[in-house]
Amino acid sequence: MLRKIIYLLIVIFLIWLAFATRIHHQWFHPLIVKYGGDTIWAGMFLIFLRIFFSKIKLWKLAIICYLLGVADEVSQLYHAPWIDSIRDTAIGGALLGHDFVWSDIACYAVGTFLSFIFLLILE
Repeated sequence: MLRKIIYLLIVIFLIWLAFATRIHHQWFHPLIVKYGGDTIWAGMFLIFLRIFFSKIKLWKLAIICYLLGVADEVSQLYHAPWIDSIRDTAIGGALLGHDFVWSDIACYAVGTFLSFIFLLILE
């Protein structure tokens, strides 16, 4: 239970950090401003999934996390009024994104890998 609370606190911090890279550009190097949010978001998502799926082997969960990120990115190629209206909200935009960008797929790989290593060390 303590591990899940710690993971939840890390998730909350990473959500704040990902948004901070988008809102407070002056705090970060331009490379972090451009790619940090998506990288942090992918890593946060793996830690979030680990809270609920602690019995699944970590490497399998990391692959699932990455594939969900890629699926989310690919879904951004689909534009219909109903889904774009969801994307226009703050939460919808953060969860679903707006436009397909190839570099986001690389960011998801890096973020998932870094969190995978982090969780391996913790566990």
